[in-house]
Amino acid sequence: MQARQGAAIKRGPSNTMRRRVTFESMKRSAAAILLLLCSPLALVPQSSSLEDEVKAAFIYNFAQFIQWPNRAFPTRNSPFTMCAIGDPAEGTLEKTIEGERLNGRSITVRRLTPTDRLQGCHLVYVGALEAKRSEEVITAAKRIFASDGVPILTIGDSEDFIDLGGMIRFTQADRRIRFEINPDAAQRVSLRVSSRLLRLADIVRPRQRSEAR
Repeated sequence: MQARQGAAIKRGPSNTMRRRVTFESMKRSAAAILLLLCSPLALVPQSSSLEDEVKAAFIYNFAQFIQWPNRAFPTRNSPFTMCAIGDPAEGTLEKTIEGERLNGRSITVRRLTPTDRLQGCHLVYVGALEAKRSEEVITAAKRIFASDGVPILTIGDSEDFIDLGGMIRFTQADRRIRFEINPDAAQRVSLRVSSRLLRLADIVRPRQRSEAR
């Protein structure tokens, strides 16, 4: 059996080609996130590059299942801006959204440095390299909503991301990349999360800070 499977793999398309085709289909499917959750690509890989691609595809699809208020965009032609800080795979998110649009808007990616501000971001992903700055970024996003009324979707990897007030956190379960959502945090800043997305997520609420410690 193993020998036949090995021969089939050799005769089939390369891993790179299969990965490219699968991700293209995920980006364009109405059930894209369900495909991600069920796909073998959602398995936690030994190579971090594939894990980064899976997370980038998730981030792109999160944006499709969340509605931003009109005031989040200065003009009809304003792009949808994805911001990332501490992302170990610089360039992966850019490749994922290349040529894509969101509700008719072009999509751009901004790589934030520690001194950059969040103004103009519609979502911000705090990657593993800057996980220690999660609370700082979440607090900054809340301040922007309080002062300007502009919501920012916060996504991160750190174990305490939801407890700190973040909205979506990547997790791993049964060797698969999954995600948690705190819908209350999104609702507080006027972000409407699709029920379809909520059904696929692990719904969580932050613990009291004393418990988190």
